[in-house]
Amino acid sequence: MVDNACPSRLVVIGGGFVGLHAAVHAARKGIEVTIVDISDDIVRRINSGKKDALHVREPYVLENWDRVKERIHATTSYSEAGKAKAFIVAVQTPRRGDIIDYSPLLSVARSLAPYLRPGSLIASEVTIYPGGTMELLARPLSELTGYRLDEELLVAHVPERINAGSRKWTPENIPRVVGGVGPRSLEAAVRLYRDCLGAPVYPVKDIRVAEASKLLENSFRLLNISFLNELKRSFDKMGLDIREVVRAASTKPFGFMPFYPGPYAGGACLPKDAFMLETKTGSLLLRIARYINETQPLYYAALLLRKIRAYNAEKILFYGLGFKPNSPYPVESPVLRVIEELKQLDPSLEIKRYDPLIPALSDFSSEREAIDWADLVVRWGYKDRAINAKLVELEDL
Repeated sequence: MVDNACPSRLVVIGGGFVGLHAAVHAARKGIEVTIVDISDDIVRRINSGKKDALHVREPYVLENWDRVKERIHATTSYSEAGKAKAFIVAVQTPRRGDIIDYSPLLSVARSLAPYLRPGSLIASEVTIYPGGTMELLARPLSELTGYRLDEELLVAHVPERINAGSRKWTPENIPRVVGGVGPRSLEAAVRLYRDCLGAPVYPVKDIRVAEASKLLENSFRLLNISFLNELKRSFDKMGLDIREVVRAASTKPFGFMPFYPGPYAGGACLPKDAFMLETKTGSLLLRIARYINETQPLYYAALLLRKIRAYNAEKILFYGLGFKPNSPYPVESPVLRVIEELKQLDPSLEIKRYDPLIPALSDFSSEREAIDWADLVVRWGYKDRAINAKLVELEDL
């Protein structure tokens, strides 16, 4: 039988957005957490103990940091993994052009194997194609350790679910889908997430169901947003406000779910996960949706250029650079994509950027300096801030 006791120590492999949430969640439950990450900078930021130094700027992490930081330690060495028997894998599988790089997951298997003991549980939260956890993590670990899967070596997949910026939905209450390579792995993972970490769980008998569920969640969003983006192009020609149409349809209390158009359905997950599912299934709908999504920044740049010329503006300030409004993360940012398209449409424009949450990408050190420079401000989020300048809301184009 699976050991019923909750672990006193947990190793989280990957200290980024997903991994740090997992670490804080476990530490809140009194578990000592070791984070293993290849980045010296991330390790240094975590070990500093300073909230302001953290690279993840999320309410759940920041608001709990002072109460959990003494139970969290980061390192670049896997050697400390030998002190634990429970592991959460939270590394990235980034998209690089027309391929997805799965090498980080394979690297985890090679690096972790020497430190595993019989009975170890490895729960992967890495978004992956159906069958990927077995192919890239479970089998390599079994071959490297000599441990039999679902006997001495327990492996599960628990796709991450984090609602960026939310205080309502956190690791404490977001339901988690749990799949294992076998019944003992499933039992152990359910026990860890439900009984030890206190999360609602939905166990599935086939690990591939857990893997596919994550791809479906994000592909569903991309499909629907792309559909609205396609409709927006037609409705704009008709003089119809697509948002008004959606709000009207939303009065139906059943059979409808509102989505809204935008310059790009970005972030680190949606385009990549839809691409992963399309690659594995050959879905024509996903291919079309991704094409619409990839061309949407050009459409918004063209709309914006009309506004710029109507204002006779030459100095254009983009205020807000996140992947969604008010986000501190610029990965796959629609704003940055619109900027690049706008530069191609009119190279004569002076374009600068400002975001108080993303100083590394800002061309100004203060909001006042940025706004004083601009002929026209293109804002993405931050609608609570009064801006005394000619203003275009990128969301409302």
